[in-house]
Amino acid sequence: MALDASVDLRALVREVLRESMASRATVGQAGGVHAVSVTCDADLQALIARLAAPGGIEAVRAGAVKYTLAATVATVPPRQIPAVAIRLEGVISERKIQGTKPGSTITLAASAVVTPMAKDVARRLGLKFERME
Repeated sequence: MALDASVDLRALVREVLRESMASRATVGQAGGVHAVSVTCDADLQALIARLAAPGGIEAVRAGAVKYTLAATVATVPPRQIPAVAIRLEGVISERKIQGTKPGSTITLAASAVVTPMAKDVARRLGLKFERME
């Protein structure tokens, strides 16, 4: 039962965010439009709490309340990894290499696996992969 509620809530959050992105409604509290900034787990939990509040989901479904993504003024810059030899193991995701200095060479363990998205980021940053024997 709890699993079904979790799946329903996830679907509703996706629906709200999808509608918000499509409409790009005016940011603010007037007219039932609420700006939402989801930059961390706490922000996501706050949005879920709003939706889970009595009448929250019903108001969204009825169109009385709409959520829109708030414009972010500043983002946290990615962590810069120095251009020295970088050795990575395990699954290499785009998150692991996102802040790597462009043009760097990354040494991979023999068993390391690079995800397709990580390969795209590496291509964009001009990174080179070398596999250890």
